[in-house]
Amino acid sequence: MKYPGVLFCASEVSPYAKTGGLADVAGALPAALQGLGCDVRIFMPLYRSVREQEYPLTPLARDLSVPVGVHDYTVHLWESRTAAGVPVYFLEKDEFFDRGFLYGTPTTGDYEDNAERFVTFCRSAFLLCNRLNWYPSVFHLHDWQTGLAAAYLDRLRRRDSNFAHSGALFTIHNLAYQGIFPAAHFGLTGLPAEAFSPQGMEFWGNCNFLKAGLVYSDVLTTVSRGYSLEIQTAALGHGLDGVLRERRDRLHGILNGIDTEAWNPETDPLIPCRYSATDLSGKRRCKKELIAELGLPANSREIPLLSMISRLADQKGFDLIEDIMNDLMELPLSLVILGTGDALIERRLKEFANLHPEKLRLLACFDESLAHRIEAASDIFLMPSRYEPCGLNQMYSLRYGTVPVVHATGGLDDSVIDVMDHPESGTGLKFREYRASNLLETVSAALAFHREKERWTAMQRRGMSQDFSWNRSAGEYLDLYRLIAARK
Repeated sequence: MKYPGVLFCASEVSPYAKTGGLADVAGALPAALQGLGCDVRIFMPLYRSVREQEYPLTPLARDLSVPVGVHDYTVHLWESRTAAGVPVYFLEKDEFFDRGFLYGTPTTGDYEDNAERFVTFCRSAFLLCNRLNWYPSVFHLHDWQTGLAAAYLDRLRRRDSNFAHSGALFTIHNLAYQGIFPAAHFGLTGLPAEAFSPQGMEFWGNCNFLKAGLVYSDVLTTVSRGYSLEIQTAALGHGLDGVLRERRDRLHGILNGIDTEAWNPETDPLIPCRYSATDLSGKRRCKKELIAELGLPANSREIPLLSMISRLADQKGFDLIEDIMNDLMELPLSLVILGTGDALIERRLKEFANLHPEKLRLLACFDESLAHRIEAASDIFLMPSRYEPCGLNQMYSLRYGTVPVVHATGGLDDSVIDVMDHPESGTGLKFREYRASNLLETVSAALAFHREKERWTAMQRRGMSQDFSWNRSAGEYLDLYRLIAARK
């Protein structure tokens, strides 16, 4: 059977550059697709972080010209391979990508030239194909930074026979981030005037790069089935729900996978004691050691340890956490929060931590090793996100026997089975209406459940047996790639 060639175009790919879940998907999914026989390759910018990590790079092409507005920019291409052997190509344009952050700084916000940066990136994808003399059946595009590539492909396949049989699949990782720029930036794109219209990328008088991906791609996907339905509503459609409803016959929800080798309590080198669903004794030792590491009282080992590992952002439900924090601190539990983000949320959480030093720890940093140790040590994982396109930590938690308490939204609803509704198959607990009182009630129910040791252990083991590998998701993407290839 002949498999379609696929070019992954992504603005961040783990382990080369990462700000969020997009990088995890773009790093792991190609390896799974390659394992299924797909000719998949990756294209991303050459950020400073790639050079700093000293990944081996081989020059592919120098001094290519990319038209962007009235300019012709000179770019260079490099190639390498991922640890799994997937070809990865880098766009070098130091003026745009040799920076300390990917999209903007914490103090000044988004870079003012982001439109120019990602017009350059999108246009360069086709130069890469010409240089390789390889024309994929599918351009798999991710989020607003690559949305314009769908518009360019729509024009190219009518003008260039090399791309006549190529199609675009556009994945929405988070609809809230759309790449919206003033109308004056449209001239940078080089697209015809009709593209700046309600039927194209125009959005309330502005340019919307994500909308370009929605309008011009052949197939659309989101990172969970639940999120694919939610974004067709006014509440979570961020102004694009009408566009998505019009294209609902092309819209599919595919739940992300996780790296089941990196996140495996039986083999994880980052945790103090390994364990499995059949022998959970190592999890108790992990808890004992983390409590000592965090300086919590020794008797904390006898009460449930709750955790959150998250960006400190309103989306993640910290407004609910703040509303019930004093109530939580009255319950028999300890709580550790790991993450960085909104300075105001961090300040409020620090104030709570100062008020409750015997029960609460805030670790305002990003530390991958510590994240693993927290997952392994915790009894309960809190993920009360207002909305969550997919979410990964609830899947990590299930794999580590840490029972998730989640808001029933998006990928959280898709991946966690509520034990209150399904006592024999449940893997966690959910609350449905986004209210602080509902979160508190669900945490209290989890604590009561934790006291029933046999039922709790059975739930842990069910969660640890769930299949969240990328092979499942990769097969669904491969079916869509074949659908696109068959249409061309």
